[in-house]
Amino acid sequence: MPLAPALVALLCLLPAPAGSGTAPASAPAGKVFLTQEEALKLAFPDCVIERRTVFLDEEDRKRAAELAGKGVDVDRRVVYLYEARRADKVVGTAYFDAHRVRTMDEVLMFVVDGEARIQRLEMLSFGEPEEYIPRGKWYAQFEGKALSDDLRLKGAIKGVSGATLTATATADAARRTLALHAVIAAKPRRAAPLGR
Repeated sequence: MPLAPALVALLCLLPAPAGSGTAPASAPAGKVFLTQEEALKLAFPDCVIERRTVFLDEEDRKRAAELAGKGVDVDRRVVYLYEARRADKVVGTAYFDAHRVRTMDEVLMFVVDGEARIQRLEMLSFGEPEEYIPRGKWYAQFEGKALSDDLRLKGAIKGVSGATLTATATADAARRTLALHAVIAAKPRRAAPLGR
């Protein structure tokens, strides 16, 4: 169920069992609209996709929490991201964010472009009743948005009647994703071990 037409970065930010940081996408409870593989293919046709694992230290986590803003949980020790390349050029990075809406989880994919703006947003699964899913037009508000104080409900993102908890969770996930993306982009990239 595509929710927004053009996003270009993908980051994996799934909560894991207590104490283990972030885990890759798995079979979530609730209605599944797309698998992780399907979402990546939609976002990055004709691209080579590389999954990267990034370990965050305490300083990284504090900086990400600072950037995400008050009330946005950024307790991630490990982040899985998916870089898409076409002709040896990175065209986007994808992240998957699993979070609680009310009592059940949803999983979203955010694609972030080279300018650290959201280019695509897809809902992969939703555990709450489907009437709490906003329309695709509402999700399209996130396209082209960068991390700023205005990227929140009652800011650049309009609320949605009847799905306030979903809207809040989605806005927080967008802030978390962009904050983690900024922290990861600032980290020196380690060379791959020899033989790979």
